[in-house]
Amino acid sequence: MPELPEIEVLRETLAVRLDGRRPVGTSVRQFALVKTVDPPLEDLVDRAVVGARRHGKHLLLNFEGDLTLAIHLGIGGRLLLDDAMRKPPRSLSLEIEMDDRNALRVVELGTKKRSSVHLLRAALIEDHLRHLGVDALSPDLTVDRLAALLSKDRSQIKGFLEDQRRVAGIGNAYSDEILWEARLAPLRLTTTLEPPDVERLFTAIGTVIERALTHAREDNYLMVARGDERGTFLVHRREGQPCPQCGERIASIHYADNSLQYCPACQVEGRQYADRRLSRLLR
Repeated sequence: MPELPEIEVLRETLAVRLDGRRPVGTSVRQFALVKTVDPPLEDLVDRAVVGARRHGKHLLLNFEGDLTLAIHLGIGGRLLLDDAMRKPPRSLSLEIEMDDRNALRVVELGTKKRSSVHLLRAALIEDHLRHLGVDALSPDLTVDRLAALLSKDRSQIKGFLEDQRRVAGIGNAYSDEILWEARLAPLRLTTTLEPPDVERLFTAIGTVIERALTHAREDNYLMVARGDERGTFLVHRREGQPCPQCGERIASIHYADNSLQYCPACQVEGRQYADRRLSRLLR
């Protein structure tokens, strides 16, 4: 699933390329994608793009007249800016043709159509994002705030990082990278973290996100109609390969829909988790 770094680079790109551009037409092929009916999508026609924002994994395109197009790309969503005359991919769900003969296209790869688009008036944006926690890239996420969030509820650190209600923008991939960077066991409970652990976790969030932003600026897979081919991870998707830090083989826990990767030596004191959900450490 797309996470903060790729969405942020998408925002940077569109903020420049769409600035001042005006839609000349809209077309919806996957009607379940658009979750709002008032105002209708056609109200975007002839309203200039005046900015692009982001909170967590949610992209917000601002238009004249206090309208905002809120886009969440779900699992297989991609956002293309193509020549409007180019034949769109079969997976096209939404197209907004612009006045420069380009088209903003939402495509959804795979069978799980979980992307969403809302057209909202400015007054409703805050309510639309109310369920989200502090953005992982925001200066409002301080060590003290992170410590308070961690101590609030008893949960596994991996799940905490992926919970958008606590810290918005981190998902399965970058939570693996962050926990490896911080040398923390993914199933360790948040309430057991000591101040040095919280400091390392806080630093790792910034380090991993900044590293990912650099890679995404070189090749953002969200802007092409292909799968997630990111090959820049140090631990995630590297099961069986040597840890870049110590050389131990990366291990995994597999779930029904995804998996997590970790280094037994760097994160779990040389032990391994049994490969089943909510497992205990093998002795």
